[in-house]
This record gives sequence, structure tokens and C-alpha cells, in this order.
Amino acid sequence: MRLLEEVARPLAAVLVDPPGAMRGVAERPSPWALLGGLASTLVALGLATLPRQLALLDSTMGATGDPLLDAQTELLRGGVLRLIVADRLVASPTLIIAALFLALAAEPVLMLARERRPAIWAIVLLGLAPLVVQRVGELAITYVAAIADPVAGDAVTAPHRFVTGPLLLWRGEGSAPGWLEVLSRRVDLIVLWCLVLWSLGMRQLDGGRWQLWHAALPAACVAAGGLLTWMLGPLVLPLVLGAG
Repeated sequence: MRLLEEVARPLAAVLVDPPGAMRGVAERPSPWALLGGLASTLVALGLATLPRQLALLDSTMGATGDPLLDAQTELLRGGVLRLIVADRLVASPTLIIAALFLALAAEPVLMLARERRPAIWAIVLLGLAPLVVQRVGELAITYVAAIADPVAGDAVTAPHRFVTGPLLLWRGEGSAPGWLEVLSRRVDLIVLWCLVLWSLGMRQLDGGRWQLWHAALPAACVAAGGLLTWMLGPLVLPLVLGAG
């Protein structure tokens, strides 16, 4: 019960009182408890969309009665299923990688003693709390949004209809440009929310007044995370689909 309280309290507090929550975890850091609580919450919320996604997959890639076509469909279905599960297990790879970069960079940049390392990790992990809101939004949109004439890709993209990025501004006919979809997956309100929390955390660790680098360091880490996921995406995707 105490462990649950150590996790739930800061995660709830950071959504209503970010400075106070960051101050609390800096003074009483519990990074391992936060990591376990945040990871289990994100995975549970992510996997909760699977029944709806599997139903879409079955409706678009079901048996046809043609043995050859069914064999090809089953092979493709396995790759799509792996892609769905991987997507549900890992929330926002860009932000996860950015968090790792920030945790590693904050100590030398702030010139903190090694004893402050738990506080750094606790603040970085707490800055990922908006991902819980994103997962809740994806869960809701997956079951609420109507999908007319579904295709196989809808089983993968259904949760991603919860959009908080520049794609919201697209008012053109047809599908949005590819570059806009890529940008929207890496820069959205969730990312900006995390950046604000991390900036507050850097200021708390620094113990001083606002400095430009309090926001610049997290922003640089997010940019690096976005660049890395963009570069690795074409390499990782075939492996998940089983084509590598």
C-alpha cells in the first residue's frame, strides 16, 4: 500500500501542481517505485486497446476459403499483430529515449554530486506522466471512434486517431502529407507538456532562478530522441514485421 502511494501521489500531483510535485520527488526520490508504477500503468493502458484492435484485424484479415490466399494472409497477419503489440508495449519511443538522454546529461551539466542521481532519475521519470494521459486518450478513441469500411491498417492506427499534434490543423482534402504525419508523431501537446515538466525539474535540481538552459537541455534531448527514432524506424520496422 505504501509503495502504491509513493507512485500514485506524485503522478497525480504532477498533473495539478507540477512545481510542487517536482520539489517533492527531488527531496524524497523513489525512482525505482516510479519506474515500476509508470511502466506498469502505461503497459496496462496500452494493452487495454488490444481487444478492439484484434477485432478489427479479424474483420479485415479473416479466412477467405482460398488455401493459398489464407496462408499469405496469415503470414501477413502475424507481422501486423507483432507490430500492434510492440506499439502498445512501448509508449512514445521518442520521449522514452529523450528521458534516457536527459537523465544521463543532467548530472554533468548541473555538476551534481552522485548522491543526487536518484533525484535526477525521479524527476525525469515524473516528467513522463503526460504519457498516461495520452494512453487514456488512445484507449477512449479506440473504442469510441467509428471506423467505416475498415482496412487492415486500421487495426494498427486505431489508437493513433487520438491526435494532439500539428495534424489537428490539417484541413485539406484526402490524407495529410507524410512529413506532417511524421512531425505530428514527434511534436505534439504531450511532448510540450513533458518539456515543461522537465524544465521545472531542471530548475528544481539547479536550485536557482529560471535559466534558458533549463528548457534548452530537455528540448535538445527530445530533438535527439526524435532524430534517433526517425533514423532507426526503417531498420526496426522490418524486424518487428518479420521481414528482416
